[in-house]
Amino acid sequence: MKPERVLLLGWREDTNMEATIVLVLVFTFLVGGMTLALAMGYRSIEESRSEQRPERHVQPAPAAYVMAGHGFFERAADRTPAPPAIAFDDALLAQLERHVRAEQAAVSQFVHFPSVDSLYSSSGTSLRVH
Repeated sequence: MKPERVLLLGWREDTNMEATIVLVLVFTFLVGGMTLALAMGYRSIEESRSEQRPERHVQPAPAAYVMAGHGFFERAADRTPAPPAIAFDDALLAQLERHVRAEQAAVSQFVHFPSVDSLYSSSGTSLRVH
């Protein structure tokens, strides 16, 4: 008689591996089914919660109020919108517009006639504000 050999995982060499495959498949389907049941249960609970919860209609705060930085503990009577804190300087706006147009012209020149010189050339304007 030949002695029985035991493999590393404790299986005998002559054991039927088909039973092991069936067992693994059964456990895989069990775990998969339980995960699916949990996911579907969570989804149905969230749907029922959203149906029971009344919808809130939140009014967005005016931009001037947000920009003014009002505190949380202010009274409602003190919540008058402040005038805009940013005043635009027309000269600065015109200078910015000239600079952007000069940069666009430089980019257009590089796109149509690419060279190293046109890539690193200055547009001729600077945005220095003193």
